[in-house]
Amino acid sequence: MNGRRQFQSTVRAQRGIALLILLILFGLTFAFIMVNAMNKSGSELALARDQKTRAALDMAKQALLTYAATSYAESAMSSISHSPNRGVPGYLPCPDMGPPGPEGQAAIGGPCGTALVSLLGKLPWNTLGIEPLRDGSGECLWYAVSGTYKVIPNGVTTNTATSNMMNWDTPGLFDVMAADGVSYLAGNSASARAVAVILAPGSAFSGQSRAGPAGLSCGGNYIATAYLETANSINNSAVSGIASAVTKFIAGQASNSFNDSLVYITRDELWTAIKKRPDFQVRLNSLTQRIAQCIAEYGKHNSAGSSDMRLPWAGRMTLTNYSVDSQYDDANSDPAGRAPYRVNTSDSATVNTIVSPYYLPTTTSYCYTLGILDDHDINWYSNWKDHLFYGVAANYRPSTGTTTAPCTSGSCLKINAGASLYAGVVIFAGERLASLNQMRDTDTDRANITNYLEGNNTSSNSSGNNSYQTGAVTSTFNDMVFCIQPALNVVGPSCP
Repeated sequence: MNGRRQFQSTVRAQRGIALLILLILFGLTFAFIMVNAMNKSGSELALARDQKTRAALDMAKQALLTYAATSYAESAMSSISHSPNRGVPGYLPCPDMGPPGPEGQAAIGGPCGTALVSLLGKLPWNTLGIEPLRDGSGECLWYAVSGTYKVIPNGVTTNTATSNMMNWDTPGLFDVMAADGVSYLAGNSASARAVAVILAPGSAFSGQSRAGPAGLSCGGNYIATAYLETANSINNSAVSGIASAVTKFIAGQASNSFNDSLVYITRDELWTAIKKRPDFQVRLNSLTQRIAQCIAEYGKHNSAGSSDMRLPWAGRMTLTNYSVDSQYDDANSDPAGRAPYRVNTSDSATVNTIVSPYYLPTTTSYCYTLGILDDHDINWYSNWKDHLFYGVAANYRPSTGTTTAPCTSGSCLKINAGASLYAGVVIFAGERLASLNQMRDTDTDRANITNYLEGNNTSSNSSGNNSYQTGAVTSTFNDMVFCIQPALNVVGPSCP
């Protein structure tokens, strides 16, 4: 009897142990399922935050490109005032630098810093015509603009040593580094640098105080170090305070001390957006034609009268500062070079009636007085002058005497080796052609005509009877040519 009770007790004990084991296994299984679910949920949340951050950055980039190609470009293209520092497209807004300016508005005046100095602040969402954009942590975006591309002060003064130009060769000032801090995502040369960087700050780390005044849509403050961090010794919270200096940003790996994300805008991306405007190429065509007409007009104002149709010498190719208007003078008596701005040397031979100090594309010359050039043309000349080239025929040079002889095949210019003869040509150099490795980053690059013109247009024209070239735009040719006829009429861009 005792044995039976002992057996039953043993069975009950074993059943209890089995039940306990089942309960433990069930608990472990449930815990494993819950942990997996939590991990999956955390992963999905992280992915959603990353996607929101990426979407906000991409939207901000598109908004800036749209602003440059529409809102600002519309104002620049329709400008009728003489303001070379504002009258052409290409500029980006300054950041929102905080009080006293309204939230979301691009800074103007003093808060936008000094000429050619890059600037970092918050994205000016209101100026861009959008709502505040937030990253996956709920923080509004930050934005840095190159000093060469910020709208004002932008350094375009036309006649000072620190002058800048705004055209599709204007360099950005930002190198963007990969997470290793060594590889370049953008930069390492003037032509490859970014013109703007947009940053998502992520959630705050310990020590980053983002407390700010109440009532702001984005909240927080305008202290960059409270939002942006350093990785591989590259600090995303600061830009150089030196004019035209290069700043590095890093697209770093997320860690316990770094969680910035970024996108950037390259020079080519910005100008690709602007070039989509149908009026942009029209404006460049018009500029070239009017500069040709201005040069032709010179030949109608020589002191010897209507029989003296001598044209000015070309401006120099090699300059000490390609942004300064007055550098484009004819001091070297060149038959071919850049379109001249100052024609003192020519005037000493032709005794032209142009007003001293003998400038052509200005508001004091007869090109302006007669309506050949207006304020808008002069603004564009000031920013695109390094793209304008000019050649004068042998019979029309200032050194040929007071009576201009009729053109002959040996004394005047041709186009595509055709039968028509011309007194001069003015050429606009198109964009840099990658197939020809054209570079325009340094003064040495800018002094080399093959970095601007192609085919026969690169020849020196020393004899004054060269055959210049026109044609359709291809991967190896994109020059636009206007021709000055013997009677000083201008035709083009496809000269007959």
